[in-house]
Amino acid sequence: MSNDFYISAAQQRQNELEAERQAALADLAAHKANGDTMAAAATVQNLANLQSEFQNLKNLCDNYIASQQPAQQPELTPEERAARPWHRMDYSDTLDLARTSKYGKSLTWDDPHMRAGLAEARARRGRGE
Repeated sequence: MSNDFYISAAQQRQNELEAERQAALADLAAHKANGDTMAAAATVQNLANLQSEFQNLKNLCDNYIASQQPAQQPELTPEERAARPWHRMDYSDTLDLARTSKYGKSLTWDDPHMRAGLAEARARRGRGE
């Protein structure tokens, strides 16, 4: 997604905001050294504004990235899962079925036997079985 025009533009603006923030911090240090409270107050307000701009930019980017993601399917209820025909089942259904066995209660996807079975199922599908 780094080739996305909008993300690139947002990263450019983020770099500009960071540069402005660093400059404002340097100005604040100079105002402190000079004892210039009025100028320091204006710089503090500028820092607060920059922080708000950065947060707004972050929220905009998060919303844009979320809008580019495909919608997630709603989680099925146990009844809907049980009513699903064999040809519509996925690998999580397979794991749930295996867990109904007295030998498979503690199965996870990290189990080497589950991985081997998954690889075998994929190989068979690849061969058209």
